[in-house]
Amino acid sequence: MESQIELLYEDIPGKSNARLIRFVGDLDATNVQSVLEKLNSLFSEGFTRLVADFKKLRYVNSAGLGILLFFTKNVREKGGSFKIANVCENVYEIIEIIGATSLLEIYDELNEAIAELN
Repeated sequence: MESQIELLYEDIPGKSNARLIRFVGDLDATNVQSVLEKLNSLFSEGFTRLVADFKKLRYVNSAGLGILLFFTKNVREKGGSFKIANVCENVYEIIEIIGATSLLEIYDELNEAIAELN
């Protein structure tokens, strides 16, 4: 059975080529492919500066984290940016255990991540 995840998109006022993505639900092996396709589609549409709001992301496993790392690497190679904010404690612990805190741009607050968009 596929885990439920929803991606909600919002414009970021005053920032061109930028989009806020709110992750709602669980990110795991059952839905990583569709999430990656949605993120790649946004980037292909010209949104090269992305901020992910994880406030309502309840769970991520290694497959979900792998997709986030893969996407982050690709975006950086193409001159874009992918920032993450509002990571709840249990999701942050998984990121930390896997050792990915230095590979992802993680911010405590959404406004901090938006302010750092280049």
